[in-house]
Amino acid sequence: MSVKVRIAPSPTGFLHVGTGQSALYNWLFARKNGGTFQLRIEDTDRERSTKEYEQSIFDALAWLGLTPDGEISRQSEHAGQYRSALEELLAEGKAFYCRHTQEELEAERKNQESKKEPPRHLCDHKNSREEESGIIRLAVKEDDRIIKFDDIIRGPIEFQASLLGDFSIAKSLDEALYNFAVVMDDADMRITHVIRGEDHISNTPKQILIYEALGLPIPHFAHLPLILASDRSKLSKRHGAVAVVDYKKDYLPEALSNFLGSIGYTFSKEILTKEEMISEFDLSKVHKSGAVFDVKKLNWINAQYIRRLSASEFKGLTGLKVSDEAVLLITERLEKLSDASEFSYLWSEPEYPKELLLWKTSSSEEVKQSLEKSLKFLEPLEWGREAMVAGLGHLSNEAGGKGPVFWPLRVALSGKDKSPDPIDIALAIGKEETIKRVQKAVNQLDEQD
Repeated sequence: MSVKVRIAPSPTGFLHVGTGQSALYNWLFARKNGGTFQLRIEDTDRERSTKEYEQSIFDALAWLGLTPDGEISRQSEHAGQYRSALEELLAEGKAFYCRHTQEELEAERKNQESKKEPPRHLCDHKNSREEESGIIRLAVKEDDRIIKFDDIIRGPIEFQASLLGDFSIAKSLDEALYNFAVVMDDADMRITHVIRGEDHISNTPKQILIYEALGLPIPHFAHLPLILASDRSKLSKRHGAVAVVDYKKDYLPEALSNFLGSIGYTFSKEILTKEEMISEFDLSKVHKSGAVFDVKKLNWINAQYIRRLSASEFKGLTGLKVSDEAVLLITERLEKLSDASEFSYLWSEPEYPKELLLWKTSSSEEVKQSLEKSLKFLEPLEWGREAMVAGLGHLSNEAGGKGPVFWPLRVALSGKDKSPDPIDIALAIGKEETIKRVQKAVNQLDEQD
């Protein structure tokens, strides 16, 4: 059997990170088994579906490196197939038009709730052939049949068919509902494994009944755990960024893929290439319970990938025009790409109040003298770490500690009270810029308030 899997997002919004994870697991399963990974756009919601959202889905998958195989399928192109299949079910008595009004259905539901019965509609019109309009329902036998399927992740799952009632499959011949359209499309695409979120478990018995009514082969099912917010509720917009596109500014695609893969699966190590993930992936070993979307963990993973970038790769991603030494200084400390702006002193002269130059109880004159000594040492220096460490170490010994020497140097070079070692900054920005900034600091201390 040739494995075929799919994801089927709706173009009514940006691609959710949960769908991104589902896409990753489908892709990994397809690649592990030499199969194909396909994309279907479920665009039957004509009011909310847009071409812009559809394109954003393509872009998000491409950014994650999960490019679908073959042509893209669109649900809106299959209306004729749905109609033909519905007509066939109606003709065979496997489906029927329901004449009950919304008010009658609501009264039935409330009555069932009062009796603590499961909500379902057992229609007394299923044997009638008088109506040829209205809601179309699947005729479900009122017997003790148990619908069983072996979930690859969760094991055997059972539903009592009679508890489903005569559920609706179309609003009309020209408007198929979700469960019917999904079955038709998956069969048409010859999908062998339906890998999706656990929120679809309750749809599965209905879809199995539709497969059987249509005489179609039933695929294998695997239901993934949901991604949870920190309060362990389903991750949603109220928790912040939930779309893949929201992460493009700060994160590398390899890092987000690695993170999404690790949320619901235990790999042998925390940082893996896609090839390593394919090699280790076993669908049956996906976790059963949901895991929290831990931003701190994502940041840590992203930092590992940032550190693996070459200087040219990093400069290409950020557009920064800095030395390779400056890149190393940034990437060793960076968790998110947008935070590179915190190191702006590496490419532009910093501004700061001259009071920041003062070390503890040192006077302005004492700090000025310290900077002048540093300047006198740096100006003739053959630029390099070893000589700089030795020379500034000697000045520190004379001053009775590193603070009186290194604090004003740090501020002069970075404009901050917290930064990398001033020697690292000096090597990153170069001799000319270092001397210029130290001289500026001396001049500031000369100025009268």
